[in-house]
Amino acid sequence: MQEKFIGRENELAELNDMYEQKKFQLFVLYGRRRVGKTTLLNEFCRNKDHIFYSAEQSNNKLNLEKFSEQVFEFYGERNLEPFSSWTNAISYINDRQKDKRLVLIIDEFPYLVKKNRALLSELQHLIDHQLKSGNLFLILCGSYMGFMEKEVLGSESPLFGRRTGQLQLKPFTYLTAARFMNGYSDTEKIELYGAFGGTPMYLQQIDPDETFEENIKRAYLKVTSYLYEEAVLLLRQEVQEPGVYSAIIEAVAGGHTRANEISTKIGEESAKCLKYIKTLCELGILYREAPFGENESSRKTLYGISDFMFRFWYRYVFSGRTLIETGARQALWKKHIEPDYSVYMGLVFEKVCMDYLYMKNAECELPFLFTSSGRWWGTNPATRSQEEIDIIASDGKDYIFGECKWRNEKLDISVLETLKERADMFSKKRNETYYYLFSKSGFTDAVLNAAEADDHIFVVDLHEIMHFKDTEAEK
Repeated sequence: MQEKFIGRENELAELNDMYEQKKFQLFVLYGRRRVGKTTLLNEFCRNKDHIFYSAEQSNNKLNLEKFSEQVFEFYGERNLEPFSSWTNAISYINDRQKDKRLVLIIDEFPYLVKKNRALLSELQHLIDHQLKSGNLFLILCGSYMGFMEKEVLGSESPLFGRRTGQLQLKPFTYLTAARFMNGYSDTEKIELYGAFGGTPMYLQQIDPDETFEENIKRAYLKVTSYLYEEAVLLLRQEVQEPGVYSAIIEAVAGGHTRANEISTKIGEESAKCLKYIKTLCELGILYREAPFGENESSRKTLYGISDFMFRFWYRYVFSGRTLIETGARQALWKKHIEPDYSVYMGLVFEKVCMDYLYMKNAECELPFLFTSSGRWWGTNPATRSQEEIDIIASDGKDYIFGECKWRNEKLDISVLETLKERADMFSKKRNETYYYLFSKSGFTDAVLNAAEADDHIFVVDLHEIMHFKDTEAEK
């Protein structure tokens, strides 16, 4: 079995530093469901006085009653009437604590606010008149990222300016995810990352005693497995019309990545479809992306699936459920997953390579410190064909252009020549230009010789990507 707490060491240290300050704290923690928020908070609360309340999708009265029960249980009180308001409940805790530190966590905070819109204003008043002079460490936690950013952190929120810290908890990078995959080759680790993503709950489904194929079959291609229904179960938990949302994700997984393509594919009018897409982006399931250098309102905007588990599930499991449920999972693997997986891995490898550059950038190990990054796509004016560049990073003057190849053959010099042509197509107005070539299977002698002769050309193989800063995993 894997150890239970992996990869959130820095976040845990930050929380402990705030705890040691011995003053009122309002910390806002948010991130996609299953990303590990509760695990982080449980680890933080270890050996500390704490009340951890997880709100339910019921009404305000029932939530307040259950919260009251937890509070009274913590203080050893019996047979007391539930608090009449959240103000009374939190004031009671604050008064009981006096100068003694207590961590008060309200998880699934959006559930409470949706049933009691006045709660945010109540908390504002409490903080301003009672809590800020006390010793309470209050943590508001939620999975609906759009809600947390707008209603809790946004400038229109009653709580604006009251927080003392905040954190959007994100899925693990490939390097941290690999810590769940001891015993696998570098290639297998990236392939597993492509199927399970960086979400801790999903990474824990990996059995290190099984091959990649065996893990996929057990975790996804059995009707009794944890991940077989996971995508639709999450949608049902978050939205009221899961069928429409599911159809949108399926369309994106199938290559329909523009808003008009999605609405046509699912048969919904554009305005309604965009509303659903926006919700999926706020939930962190989809993301929107414009070509590098263009604003978000660009007509070229595309949508993608943020979580690799969702992407894998909708590409292979959703369409293959009949095969799975009729005992044909071996056929699904042989006919659909195995022959297509290297194509599927193309986008996964691009993300891995971008994350590698982020880490190099943070260590100041690139030719310059880039401040913006992304992908680019557009029309070749000469051929009228669509062209794209996997990675662009820039500080506004100097540029890195990157190409990522997840193939079984070595990357050839023609890839470098094409990348240079596309870089010129993107823009000729730049100071220094650097080319980064990433390859699963290494490079031909011509590419290696070109990189040796030109200090503006860099080659990065899978070993370098997977063993960048080996000490990172030991921090």
